[in-house]
Amino acid sequence: MFQIDKQRRVTSSFPIISDNYKVLHFDEYPILFSGTNRYSNKLIGSFSYEDYENDYFRYIVIIVDDKQYSDFFNRTKSYLQIINEVDQIYVIDKDINDIVLETYYLPLSEIPLEYLPSADSFIPKQQLSSSLNFGFSLKGKLADLHKALVSDVSGVSQRIYSYLEESLEALGSLSLSPRIYSQPSVLGSYRLNFDIEFESDRQVSLFPIDQRKLTEFINSFLNYVAYTLPNETDEFLQLYSENSEKFQALRQSLLTVYENSNIRPSSTISDRLIENINNSANKLSEITEYLKINESFNSIEVGSYDNQNDFSSIGILTQDYKSSIQSKLLVQDELLLLGDREVVTDGQQSDYRILVYQLNRYTGKGCARLYYNGEDYSNVRLNIDRGDQELTNSIFTKSLDEDKVVDVKGIATKINGVYKKLECYL
Repeated sequence: MFQIDKQRRVTSSFPIISDNYKVLHFDEYPILFSGTNRYSNKLIGSFSYEDYENDYFRYIVIIVDDKQYSDFFNRTKSYLQIINEVDQIYVIDKDINDIVLETYYLPLSEIPLEYLPSADSFIPKQQLSSSLNFGFSLKGKLADLHKALVSDVSGVSQRIYSYLEESLEALGSLSLSPRIYSQPSVLGSYRLNFDIEFESDRQVSLFPIDQRKLTEFINSFLNYVAYTLPNETDEFLQLYSENSEKFQALRQSLLTVYENSNIRPSSTISDRLIENINNSANKLSEITEYLKINESFNSIEVGSYDNQNDFSSIGILTQDYKSSIQSKLLVQDELLLLGDREVVTDGQQSDYRILVYQLNRYTGKGCARLYYNGEDYSNVRLNIDRGDQELTNSIFTKSLDEDKVVDVKGIATKINGVYKKLECYL
């Protein structure tokens, strides 16, 4: 038990959790916890010491901003790193009935090292939300004054909707009809609420979709795109996704949804998931880029609601998201021709074997495996000129729907000897 100078004693409600209390680690009693005070500041606290003789408990509490909480919650910074950032901390003594006895406010230098967390004190892995009810709280600028321009709110709301819609594409083979609903925000808060619901198109109900596994995957997917992808290696989706434990965990979560529903997953499920992550990250970039140009807010706090309608923060979206993920994404068509590259395009249509794993039936744009030299293949961008014909029931949709390699004619483009693009005609 360390002594604290009485001059450090304060009377303050700033370090007292009044709402959103959440236990992050429990061992006989709460060891690590978070919440908000009456002023809506975020707090992180931890158990420090129990005085058996006088029957009271000592806690360390810090006030953090949205970015610090996001870094802590997503395990990019340890508890000690966050404590070092805030510099000043509160120490609270409470009795056995959780009544505050004393509150102190002191510099970090006055707390003995043995009472501080270790350098590797990361938050324990948290259970993701079991619901598909999400909140996007607008922060900064006019939003902090509980005001926002209607055009700005409408603009970001549509972009969030597009992001959520794109993020459900990996579930396309499950014959589900997702519907995304917008819910009114809480009075006095610019929090945009969205609910995702599914209607099954499947005729046979012997093996219904496991809603719990489905929800786990969607929450894991959204968390991965927003907070894990920025920390992956450069050229990650292009070259190194198989080396990532977190990507493999996400892939296994998706496989589990299919397996529990007695549906055979496509052989290209990894390719589809990579493409889905890529497209969702681009949609999320549109949201974060919008933060730079609107007049009403400059960051967004993302969270989810539990079955009791309590909101739990997941993280913060800031204006640097696009720059943090650009080097991780798939190379776009227009970038393939840039730089010192050898580009070779067929002079006429040639025979190719392909397996389509993503296709927009209206635009004719998609992705496929192009097989060469037996079973070796390259992932290529697929462009189908359908003229005035429909792609439905074509050889391309047959390949996609039946997970089948088909023979087509097309004009291929190689970049430095690697197939990158295939143009076909219907």
